[in-house]
Formats: sequence, C-alpha cells, structure tokens
Amino acid sequence: MTGRPAPDGTDRRDCVVLVNTLGRHSLWPADLDTPAGWPVAYGPASRPRCLDFIARAFIRHPAAAATAA
Repeated sequence: MTGRPAPDGTDRRDCVVLVNTLGRHSLWPADLDTPAGWPVAYGPASRPRCLDFIARAFIRHPAAAATAA
C-alpha cells in the first residue's frame, strides 16, 4: 500500500529495506528512488515486516550489530 500518511499521522506506505556496504540497514519508502550505494535487501513490504527482516538480520549476524553501535 503506497501513498500518503494516514490521518492519524502513521505512515502506512510500503517500505523497502536498504543495506550499504558496511551492513547498515535503513527503511525507505518503496515509492521513492533509492539512494546510490544502498541496494534493496528486502521488500517492498509493510513497515512491520521490514522491521522484522532487520531484526532477523541482526540475530543471524550479531557481530554486525555490535560494530554498528
């Protein structure tokens, strides 16, 4: 579902998960062009599903989470 934020202020647009060469993840609106150096790793999907993907990525690669802090 793409579009504008809902009247209650929540953003219900589909997102994609981007990842850079350092393994950092970012949520990005699916209807916008992605920035250079940030390929799509997952999606488009709902924001909760994208956040779940990121959480699972940190469980699989805990060293990446430690170096991102």
